[in-house]
Amino acid sequence: MKKWLKLLFLATLLAVISGCTVAPITGRKQLSLVSEKSVAAEAATYYRQLINDVESKGILASNTPDGQRLKRIGNNMKTAVEQYLSEHGMEKKLSNLNWEFNLIRSDTINAFATAGGKIAFYTGIMPVLKNDAGIAYVMGHEIGHAIAGHLRERKSQNILAGITKVVTGAVVGNQIESLVSEGIRYTLLKFSRTQEYEADKYGMVFMAMAGYDPAEAIAAQERISSLAGSSKEPEFKLTHPSEPNRIAAMKKFLPEAMKYYKR
Repeated sequence: MKKWLKLLFLATLLAVISGCTVAPITGRKQLSLVSEKSVAAEAATYYRQLINDVESKGILASNTPDGQRLKRIGNNMKTAVEQYLSEHGMEKKLSNLNWEFNLIRSDTINAFATAGGKIAFYTGIMPVLKNDAGIAYVMGHEIGHAIAGHLRERKSQNILAGITKVVTGAVVGNQIESLVSEGIRYTLLKFSRTQEYEADKYGMVFMAMAGYDPAEAIAAQERISSLAGSSKEPEFKLTHPSEPNRIAAMKKFLPEAMKYYKR
């Protein structure tokens, strides 16, 4: 009985801790066991090392026409994001933002943003996005991950998952611990998909505030999806939502995003 009481206590503790912070736009409660400042500092170090490495290899394309285009769109998005934060009582987040926009010469169809406003695009994604609005959407999506503290949340979840596995193993033994570990893995995957849905919404709102039609976000995502293809794995095993579900969610959110575009 004591073992199950300990598990019950642990479950209660997890539930209490899970309400540490609230994500903007969606209002979802988030786990936060590490500071935003420390995550931003760590991300800045990683980003600088990456850019230095890329530059040493001669594949930094930030001074090319596409690189300058990326910076122009980035500055528009920067203004929109800072405006959004100021209007929604999140001025404290501005102190952790030290914006930087870089383009890396690579066939990789991807882009990323780290905590602290550090953004990088690979040249491979530029033709897929086609227009400024498509670039703004992907940039807004990646910035959304950073603004919403998704990296901090993942780090916190991993810390808590590690503690949970250790405590479970000590209380109920290794056999049940393996089942708990599997359950934790699928729970974290679900959180990852939730973060992707959130980032899509941030991307649509931020691009709209920057003057780009959020309807173009759906067209851009459809182009990206057509290249990625459909996964044969069931969605609960994936880090990202299935493409049909993702597109459907974006279409559902479009009227809300349009409010920011038309104001």
